[in-house]
Amino acid sequence: MKHALLIFLVLCALTLSGSMSTSDKTLMAGAAETVITRVKDRPEVYQDLYARALVLAEGAQRLAVVTLDIGTVNYAVSEQLLKAINAATGIPAENILICPSQTHSAPGVDGRHLSPESREWLAGSLAELVKAAADGLRPATLRVGRAPAQIGYNRRLMKNGRIVMEPNPDGAVVPWVDVLAAYDEEGNRIGVLFSHAAHPVIVHWSSKAIGPDFPGYAVKHLHKLLAAKDQPEGVFMFAQGSCGNINGYPLRGGFAACDAAGLSLAFAVTQALEADQAIAPGPLKSRSLTLSLPHRANQNGERQFLHFPMRAVAIGDDVCILTVTGELFAEYQLWVDEASPFKHTFVFNHVNGLSSYIATKKDYDLGPAGGYEAWDGPTRGGGMPLDPSVEQIVKDGMLKLLNDLKSAGK
Repeated sequence: MKHALLIFLVLCALTLSGSMSTSDKTLMAGAAETVITRVKDRPEVYQDLYARALVLAEGAQRLAVVTLDIGTVNYAVSEQLLKAINAATGIPAENILICPSQTHSAPGVDGRHLSPESREWLAGSLAELVKAAADGLRPATLRVGRAPAQIGYNRRLMKNGRIVMEPNPDGAVVPWVDVLAAYDEEGNRIGVLFSHAAHPVIVHWSSKAIGPDFPGYAVKHLHKLLAAKDQPEGVFMFAQGSCGNINGYPLRGGFAACDAAGLSLAFAVTQALEADQAIAPGPLKSRSLTLSLPHRANQNGERQFLHFPMRAVAIGDDVCILTVTGELFAEYQLWVDEASPFKHTFVFNHVNGLSSYIATKKDYDLGPAGGYEAWDGPTRGGGMPLDPSVEQIVKDGMLKLLNDLKSAGK
């Protein structure tokens, strides 16, 4: 088998709750939000941090998507959060997607860790949040949309023979925003999950204050834009796309620039909502797969491997959410968009854990000239970068995962 020695597969067919039910299979949705600014590690706050949850149910099957205005969540913290949510709701941990926005104005980046007290409080808060969303489940219709959007730039520029972190106008980006919206039987909006690929670093380094960066400003503007159309209702939640080589623009731009980026993204979301299409109802299905990604061999010929979990969730036959614990370069999301057997495929990064940047073969082939994500970052602690073969291994794994999910139950 191709890459048989390099791939460790954990492939499991999961119903999205403990057991199947032959009872009512009407799709249900519920959403809720809560302020989590209490997890701050600095005194000044420019905008509150939020956690938001969207729970979908079909018969006995349930899925919870939880978004956080926080940097990242490592495996240990993720496990703590998942256990708390499961205990409060009964939703299996494997059916809960914890999606940090990767704002760099909050704990979870640059060596800024959540304190033990903050972790414990956050676990309880998220448990209550998801329970509130689940308690509010009601019959729903889902709609999916996409609109052009670009609030960031490719941050990898070849300069004097090596990659530097500067704007590259010719580099890959993900030039759209994807939207999944839930509406009740009266046409009222329950929640909107939207995703775009860009590091939230517009406030980063221009201020030490705590806040959500452009995703928070986007939510603020969405409420205003939709209120003008007499459509203010709903929980609006952001999930990060494949932003490994994309920075929000401008880096260190400050509050006004961040507000403008948020407005641009919010307007794109409204365009996607105006053009959205109802998706056919169907079962919620899930598959998981874990890859073992090789690092380059060290000077002694020894090679380490990166544990790299992926999960894909199908909502009916047309919509899929593909999640990874790592931080993919934009090229992977562009590839998934073309290769996926699903009509609509969302790609979320840093979900339920934190692993590594996943660059492309051409970036790894640059060796020591490959820049922060592909070489400098991995070697700072004395380790070795990932091997160039990783790109094909990841793509093969993604395609297998998506195809297996698509054919499940047929």
